[in-house]
Amino acid sequence: MKKYILMLVAACQGLAMMAQSPMYKMKLTQKDGSKICALTEDIESIEFFKVGKVQVEISERYKTSTSLGVNLDIEINASQLKAVLVPASQTISDPKTYIEENATVDSKVSYKKAFDFLTPETEYTVYAMAYDMDGKPSEVTQKTFKTGKVEDDPFKVEAKNIRTTKLDYVVTPKDPNVKYFTICENLKKYLQDCDEADGAGDVVKHFIAMWKAFGGMCGITWQEMLKQDLKQGVYDTEADNNTPQSLFWDNDCAIITFGINENGELTTPIQIDPVRTKAPEKSDMTIKLTLVTNEWRNVVIKAEVSDEDHPYYITAQPESLLNGRTDDEVALWIFNNGDMSDYTRTGSQEWTFRSRYGGEVYHVYAWPMDGGAPAGDPVKIEFTLPEGPF
Repeated sequence: MKKYILMLVAACQGLAMMAQSPMYKMKLTQKDGSKICALTEDIESIEFFKVGKVQVEISERYKTSTSLGVNLDIEINASQLKAVLVPASQTISDPKTYIEENATVDSKVSYKKAFDFLTPETEYTVYAMAYDMDGKPSEVTQKTFKTGKVEDDPFKVEAKNIRTTKLDYVVTPKDPNVKYFTICENLKKYLQDCDEADGAGDVVKHFIAMWKAFGGMCGITWQEMLKQDLKQGVYDTEADNNTPQSLFWDNDCAIITFGINENGELTTPIQIDPVRTKAPEKSDMTIKLTLVTNEWRNVVIKAEVSDEDHPYYITAQPESLLNGRTDDEVALWIFNNGDMSDYTRTGSQEWTFRSRYGGEVYHVYAWPMDGGAPAGDPVKIEFTLPEGPF
């Protein structure tokens, strides 16, 4: 039997030659009599892997005082992994059930997980479980790590000028010679960035993909684009005139900072510093909206406000684009397109809207503003736009 297995392995290794002229077909006959046939030129690869229990290999990638970066690796014969982190002082009597119910990692491939916002100098245990090719849970592995000291973190990050949708921050590297990248994002977006495309938890892959895209647009390599984003020494977003301006109001954000070389390799841990934007101050300004003109490509809306100096924002949206959103969801959707403070207006005035969707219901929203955020409930009117020429 071993002889035939070795012959099969040898045949598989020779597929590259067999795929050349003349053409060959491979046939496998199973014990139940069924057969599997394929042309060798249609076979990209054949893989052998052991049958049996599968497990997750856990190893440390990096650590800071508040983050643990771990590698969660599975072999090709595992179809899925799940993992969770708990304080080492917490007793888990049934790890399989606990992982199933509380997993913060659920991936079909090996994964690089950053457990952030932890307590300095504290032990935590990672529990991970692999699933076999039939989707059945197999072995649970666990490993305990300890977060570092604050004084050992690679960067000192201080937020300032915190507003509703903007803030500034200063990064001071412990090593003045280290080159690093830093950015401030909404926390939800940061987590999405980690999993974007084939990132599998690795936010560095996300940024390399970004540099590749921008470099391609500019006709330069991604390494050259990366160089333009690298900082060295103390970096102040305010002094650099590079204030992050598209943050959500009253929302958790993450300042992401890591040392990286020109080949895209980490030279420091990925440091995540939390910061929260301010909630808008409620405005008692009243806004009255009146539809003055309703013509194709010429809609005029009059806004009368009780406070001529307080900023407000006005927009008209076709019903088909609103997709049944609530007022709060519409606000997030509208203000998710960048810093809206530059588009606000003050004082009572008429506003001309160049409409596009004839025959459709439009909803007009007007919000009092605080910075780039809505400072109250919207005032709304609606109208049906007359049909017009294309």
